[in-house]
Amino acid sequence: MDSDTINFFKSLYWDYQVSEENIITIIESGECNGLTRKNMLSRALKSRRWYEIKKILPPDLLEEALSEDVLKTLFPKSLSRQYYYVKKLLYQ
Repeated sequence: MDSDTINFFKSLYWDYQVSEENIITIIESGECNGLTRKNMLSRALKSRRWYEIKKILPPDLLEEALSEDVLKTLFPKSLSRQYYYVKKLLYQ
């Protein structure tokens, strides 16, 4: 995992003290210290621009970010609908 990707994810947790090691653990195993990959991907979709997300996320994480589990956590619902449309364009 490159430093740009780690810094991208680390910046999502401006309200927590999260180390690079914790970010890597969350990405690889799905959870660390109560923080989950699902929550991390949801934060990315809510707070970053699509082209930044698309550029930084590897294909497997991008597909997971557009999964039903992550998309149903988004608000407002208009944001969720936008990403459902993106998912439809990319994967159907």
